[in-house]
Amino acid sequence: MSVFELFVLSTALGTDLFSVAIPIGMNRVRLRVIFRSAAVFALFHIGMILAGYYFGHWLGAVVEHVGTYHIDWPAAAVQDWASAIGALVLAALGVHMVRENAAPGRAAGHPLQGMALVGLAVSVSLDALAAGFSLGMMDVDLVKLSAILGTVIFCVGLIGLGLGRRLGHLIGRRAELIGGLVLVALGAHVFWTAVVN
Repeated sequence: MSVFELFVLSTALGTDLFSVAIPIGMNRVRLRVIFRSAAVFALFHIGMILAGYYFGHWLGAVVEHVGTYHIDWPAAAVQDWASAIGALVLAALGVHMVRENAAPGRAAGHPLQGMALVGLAVSVSLDALAAGFSLGMMDVDLVKLSAILGTVIFCVGLIGLGLGRRLGHLIGRRAELIGGLVLVALGAHVFWTAVVN
């Protein structure tokens, strides 16, 4: 794949992160946390696409050895399962944000710490696992892929969280509630799309 094709792929994989980062950034997140979270998102995307690549490469060798070429179905199945699982994690995170906002006398917080950050990073990078699975059937420069994907995802995370942070300042105290509701709606939409297709 060319550099341009890898850039387009990386940008497409970053769209989920971007749509999730804006409502999360509305929680008055500090700049240091935004940079750290963007780095975590980039690392998880790289890890997932490489894991998918090696699994797809291995499965391609097995399929070729057996003599069957029904490769499209497993890639589509992995994509649907990845989307459904990611959607459930996003919806659960949204519900958590709404509940936290409804708690009386609670200071505003954010899900960009500890296991919540890890869960979020996994959910937004599951598409990279499915993409890597498909790439495992092709000849791809993994160093170039990792560098481009990591850079694009880091930038997408910074931009999305930064925009959300600005919106959070404009909206005020109810930013976390709105962000949580957006995540629940987004998770429900992605889950419905994955299950119906």
